[in-house]
Amino acid sequence: PVALNEYFIWSKYDHHAGAYRLLGNAWSQRIAANMGLGDPTRAPQCLTCHADNVAPEQRGERFQLADGIGCEACHGGAQQWIDSHYDPDSSREDNLARGMLPTWRPAFQGKLCSSCHLGDEQRFVTHEMMAAGHPRLRFELDTWLANMPPHHVVDDDYRQRNGDVGNVDRWAAGLVAASLDYLDALQTHLGGNALAPEFALFDCYACHRPLDDSITRSAADKAMATAGSLRPDDHALGMLAVALAPHHAQLSRRIRAGVRRLHQATAGSASQFRDAVAALRASVEQAGAAFSGAPLDAGTRATMRRAILRAAANRRFRDYADAEQLYLALQAFAAQAGDSGRAYDRLFSLLDDPDRFDPERVAVAAREILRRD
Repeated sequence: PVALNEYFIWSKYDHHAGAYRLLGNAWSQRIAANMGLGDPTRAPQCLTCHADNVAPEQRGERFQLADGIGCEACHGGAQQWIDSHYDPDSSREDNLARGMLPTWRPAFQGKLCSSCHLGDEQRFVTHEMMAAGHPRLRFELDTWLANMPPHHVVDDDYRQRNGDVGNVDRWAAGLVAASLDYLDALQTHLGGNALAPEFALFDCYACHRPLDDSITRSAADKAMATAGSLRPDDHALGMLAVALAPHHAQLSRRIRAGVRRLHQATAGSASQFRDAVAALRASVEQAGAAFSGAPLDAGTRATMRRAILRAAANRRFRDYADAEQLYLALQAFAAQAGDSGRAYDRLFSLLDDPDRFDPERVAVAAREILRRD
């Protein structure tokens, strides 16, 4: 049965409820002024993620943009299913047939949430927006859902209907969704005859770092691309390859090779880059299929966690956004194991300040965790 407290939880605790109100604060007003957008509460570039900005013909009598990201933004237009949703005699199949979206499925959750939190073909935070003051986008499905907060109860009945989906399963589904959305954004936003590409599609920290003589490039860095090349924002893709390695080694190698080809294609032609994107996308779709079966068992999760730590120990997470993915992954593993994550405290403390990030210190901390294991 539906708990009937969803509106209260959303309105009082869920940040989505305040998404539209954020557009009225001084920060948002400054971003809009820097971009020459006028009022951000009316600008389509802002409303596309900060409100349920559907077409006028889809807005009912009580629709208002000020609701921000409300129920229908995620669960679908409710005109046909709102009544059956509360009917104890109605089945979920009935609700789906009436237009409710399958938000309990991890793969769908990942696609839905990343469409705003990372962007898709319709929603996109440009480099201009970030230069004007918009925060850098980052996302991890399991953590973001835990912070929502949840407005349903995962009990025996819920597990019987939806399967016993764990934190790590959602994390993996989110990695796939983030990777696919990123590759789709590359195809969408790198077209045209502009002099420069859309820089929001590339790694912020590859350029926004101190210009000094302390840079050390590893052999892996040199094999990936020449120094000074634009680096694709490949953080989710890189973590996906690491996660697949213990149990889907061939697919992991294919994704890593695809990422390397993507990096190298930044120095080539637009057609070479698009070909690299398409080939890599096919591999990521296979990864989605690999993770879409039964929930990951304890042995698989343990092997995957150690593979991630070994990758960290070998300096695979070479800039701050890479290490951010490491942090979020280990949080998901700790949550599923039911522990506090205190074993990672020293490692996590190294990510407090992006300007002081040191991949070698992260590698040392990861080696220490592996020794304690």
